[in-house]
Amino acid sequence: MISRYSDWKDSRNGRGGTYYTLWSEDPAREDASAAAIQTVSSADGSLYQRWQADVLAYSHRKVHQPGPLTRLLSSYEEASPFSGRPFQISPYSPHPLSGDDCAAYNKPAALKAWLQDDPAAEDIVLILDPDCVFLEPLTGSVSREHLMAQSWHLMYPAHHRWFVEKHCQYPELVDDVGIPILIHKDDLVALAPLWLKKTEEIRNDPVRRNHVGWIAEMWAYALAAAELGLRHTTCELACVNKEGLADRPVVHYCYASSDATNDRWVWHKRIYRPWERVPDPPDGVPLATKALIALLNEWVAITGHQMCLHEA
Repeated sequence: MISRYSDWKDSRNGRGGTYYTLWSEDPAREDASAAAIQTVSSADGSLYQRWQADVLAYSHRKVHQPGPLTRLLSSYEEASPFSGRPFQISPYSPHPLSGDDCAAYNKPAALKAWLQDDPAAEDIVLILDPDCVFLEPLTGSVSREHLMAQSWHLMYPAHHRWFVEKHCQYPELVDDVGIPILIHKDDLVALAPLWLKKTEEIRNDPVRRNHVGWIAEMWAYALAAAELGLRHTTCELACVNKEGLADRPVVHYCYASSDATNDRWVWHKRIYRPWERVPDPPDGVPLATKALIALLNEWVAITGHQMCLHEA
């Protein structure tokens, strides 16, 4: 049976609590080593980002991604169970000074607090968003001031020269990059405060804020990295879920996805009701989405996993 998910009236995944069996920890994967990579992802306390963080954790373990996974939780509420390392701070949205209600503040603010209060033992940090899953391990060699990242199609500095020159001392050094990002921990320590500051500057500029919209924090990262002289090697680290390939380490499911006719089968993270099984994607659905849905349904089917996360 093929369901059209856009017919659902619920959005942002409803409300409720979850009850499921967490897998046992694997101490061997927690050991710091030269090859280990600390993966971090920022999330708020909503159910919407909770299920995303849980699927990310499942995929992290399934592919044996080297090193630990830390959820940077921005929430006033008690933390939900999580199969990874916990770190929690108070939300930075609404902004404590301006009152600007923008979730983009949470990521750089949480990274800054984490690096100050509970820094990783690993030298290399992999930055992801919660709406990512691993299809295979993501590894790479980076050093101080030399990073790896995914080229991002919305980030062309040459097309936004007036904006880049307004907010960056070295506009010629701004790279068109986004997650995944592999960075040396020492560089991230220097970057996180400036990343937050640049986010604030963009959000406090009404013209530029409207220009960049929801990717203000992404631009803030690129601008901050340029001012610190951090350069990126762009690599094919991830694909978005609309792409017809699934041969990269990470799928970033930031878009809606559908079959070729766009009316028989539609899936989007904002209307998905966790943890319900998703009907198998038909022909015409991008391969990246098929890989994502297969992983999601695998997680939903785990024994002891009770799907009671949305109100009737």
